[in-house]
Amino acid sequence: MFPDLITPASDFEHQLGACVNAMSQEDAIGQILVFERMSGTLHMRHIASADLVDTDVDDYEMVVFDGGNTSGDTGKHVFFPRQREHYFVYQA
Repeated sequence: MFPDLITPASDFEHQLGACVNAMSQEDAIGQILVFERMSGTLHMRHIASADLVDTDVDDYEMVVFDGGNTSGDTGKHVFFPRQREHYFVYQA
């Protein structure tokens, strides 16, 4: 009945930016991992949030924010840049 007010692409960009911002907070803990395919093999590496902002996220098959805060909240937010899909898993 009501059309989607937020397109999947804009939601993806918004959530990705929110994760980068969250990892920059003073009480943030965790890491950002990127998965990229080189010569047919999938490789994983850690990346700093500032470096992620300066690259084309579409170069990665998957980006995982494995984070939380010092208060004990933890979660993983998984992004699939080429498909503009993302999923969040909260861990209590």
